[in-house]
Amino acid sequence: MSLYFENQPSSSEIRERIRGYSSWLEINLDNIGNNLRELQNHTKTTIMAVVKNNAYGHGLVPVTAYLESQGVEWCMVAKLYEALKLREAGLKLNVLCMDVLFTSEQYKSVVDKEITQAIYTQEDADKLQEAALKAGDHATVFVKVDTGLNRVGVRHSEAAEFIEYVYKLSMVDVVGIFSTFQQNPEMDKEMLAKLLAVDATLKKKGINIPIRSMSSTDATFHNPKGWLDLVRPGMSLYGVYPEKKDLSAPVDLKQALSLKARIEYVKTVERGEGVTYWGKFVAPKRMRIGTIHAGFYDGIPREMANKGRILVDGVYKSSLGSVSLNHYLVDLDGVDVEKGSVVEIISETGENTISKTAETAGWMTYSLLNHLHTNTPRVYYLNGEPVALLNPVNQ
Repeated sequence: MSLYFENQPSSSEIRERIRGYSSWLEINLDNIGNNLRELQNHTKTTIMAVVKNNAYGHGLVPVTAYLESQGVEWCMVAKLYEALKLREAGLKLNVLCMDVLFTSEQYKSVVDKEITQAIYTQEDADKLQEAALKAGDHATVFVKVDTGLNRVGVRHSEAAEFIEYVYKLSMVDVVGIFSTFQQNPEMDKEMLAKLLAVDATLKKKGINIPIRSMSSTDATFHNPKGWLDLVRPGMSLYGVYPEKKDLSAPVDLKQALSLKARIEYVKTVERGEGVTYWGKFVAPKRMRIGTIHAGFYDGIPREMANKGRILVDGVYKSSLGSVSLNHYLVDLDGVDVEKGSVVEIISETGENTISKTAETAGWMTYSLLNHLHTNTPRVYYLNGEPVALLNPVNQ
């Protein structure tokens, strides 16, 4: 196991700290390991773990440290600061940085910290060459080829010439070329053909790039021709099927994340009394109601007003009224709980999974995961025991 986990508090210390949390996220690393193996067995190719956006809300460094311990050799981040955090944590796996670089200090950091940079302009290539010469060490790059998504990348018709230019730079090593599908089956065929045509042109010039990549989660599930040398799964690593069609993929994924919180206050309201802002819920009878100290600060969609399903003492109960910044109310009739009792707002399985919560709120699963607040503590479990704690507020 990674040194990151060896430097964590003991399981008993973590359990003691959890006792004081009003809300927190739990991440099941065993489930992430299951998903990694499922994707490896499905594709039989190299996995580049996409850990951008705080590992889709799961926590950048702990998740990546675990994946590294499971033999993952590549990960992808969206921001340079994410790549630097991984290096500061002592992680050694290859990191592909998708961020745009503006300053000489940023180019220097990429070289010094042995971060693989995504590039698609001559300016980037030249500045990396300059930084590498000053450092006396090689820069490594993936060249992004625009095959039709039209976000960023060197246009496919110009890509071979550009890659040849970069390839000839003395201090810049091209280790990969990659693109991104539109997730439109007909367009994707054309896009794959364009990337392969670039690769074929390079081979004719005697330029052999080790890695070719096109596939994110959608193509990893559904497009074997697009797997090439490396696939780049994101949400699927965390046990989430982005769309209902993905349930047909031959992989048995297990959701890794749950959102837990404590009952803050228990009260009784009378028939006809309004609950929360605008009286969003009106009690149809005398009711026992609990206030949970969590809200849309933590990432609970406001659209869950009167729609949430919360696991309380083994029973799914309904949320009541609007979702406040720090408060969420739940029906407690028929359950025996009190102040401090733990409830599950998002569970790994059942009526309130990530997918079901997102569907109820009318959100994309991506949006739900990326709205989980970075300040909400995260606790990491392996073999049923807490092995790591991420609490940015106290660390």
